[in-house]
Amino acid sequence: MDKSKLEMEFLDTAGKKFRISLDEPRTDLTEAEVRTAMDDIITRNVFFSTSGDIAAVSGARFITTTIEELEI
Repeated sequence: MDKSKLEMEFLDTAGKKFRISLDEPRTDLTEAEVRTAMDDIITRNVFFSTSGDIAAVSGARFITTTIEELEI
């Protein structure tokens, strides 16, 4: 069984990284859609870190993990 997540990485006003992860994202998401969503998060100022407001996009990635159940 495969598990996937979308990890979006931002920088806050202090220059520290801030990550938001979403489990099981749509498999047909495009880079443009992810970038638009990240820009919208910054514009709307919905999240903040202990170091300040989210200020910039740093990167994004899809992470896929394969899980194999063992019969014990």
